[in-house]
Amino acid sequence: MSKTIKIMVADDHTLFVDGLCGLLALQPDFDIIGKASNGKEVLHFLNSRLPEVLIMDLNMPILDGQITAEKIVGSFPSIKILVLSMYNAPSLSTRLKSIGIKGYLPKDTDADLLFSVIREISSGNYYFREKEKYIPGLNRFAETDAFLKKYNLTHREIEILKLISENLSSKQIASKLFISLFTVDTHRKNMIQKLKLSGKTDLIKFAIQNNLWQKQF
Repeated sequence: MSKTIKIMVADDHTLFVDGLCGLLALQPDFDIIGKASNGKEVLHFLNSRLPEVLIMDLNMPILDGQITAEKIVGSFPSIKILVLSMYNAPSLSTRLKSIGIKGYLPKDTDADLLFSVIREISSGNYYFREKEKYIPGLNRFAETDAFLKKYNLTHREIEILKLISENLSSKQIASKLFISLFTVDTHRKNMIQKLKLSGKTDLIKFAIQNNLWQKQF
C-alpha cells in the first residue's frame, strides 16, 4: 500500500485552491491537511501541523512565496516545497533552487504531471520544469510575439481560447489537447481575469475580434 503524502496548498486565488485541493483529494495517496491564502497563514498553520509537501504560489499578499519559503527552509527543513506559479523567467529555477525549494511547475501543467512531481519530491527528489526550446519549423509559438505580450496570455491559453471560439466544451477541449478538465477550466478562469471579461461569450467575442483562428503563434 502506498504511503500517504500530507499536502498543504497556498495560493491567494480561492477558486484555484479549492479546485486544486479537490483534484488532489481524488488521489488515494494524497491527504490534504491545510489551505492558506498567503505566507503569513502558512507559517501560522505550521505551528500546529506539518505537511510533507507544500504547494505554493510565489505571488501572494502580506507575505510572498519567496520570503515564506526562505523561512520554512530555515525552520522546517523536512517540508518539501513545490512552487506552482505563472512566472517562468529563465533565472527562476536557479533562484528557487538556491532558496532550497524542491520543485517548480507552471500553472498550466497537466494534472498527471503534477501528481507525479508531488510523489517525486516527497521521496526526496527534485523537479524543475525547463522552458521549452524554440525549434524552427516545429515550434509554432514565438516568445517575442507582440500579441502574447500585449495580453499576457500563455501559449496554452491561446490554444484553448481558439478552441473555445470554435464552441467546444471544456470536456471536448480537454480530450483534444490531452489535458485534464481541471486544467482547461483553470485556464479559462485565468483568461477571463487577465482580459477582464465576464464569461465564455466574451471570450468568444475576443477571439473573433482578434482573428485568432488566422494567427499562427
